[in-house]
Amino acid sequence: MAVMLLAASVGATIRVETSGPDEAEAMTAMVELIAGQFGEDR
Repeated sequence: MAVMLLAASVGATIRVETSGPDEAEAMTAMVELIAGQFGEDR
């Protein structure tokens, strides 16, 4: 699994791609993480 730093400003459009035998689960986890604002309170 590749790890990367994402420096995107508020309102930015990002593209997330997954591949591999667990790609559906990985995509679901990423979408939930992003939608949940990475667990940060605002």
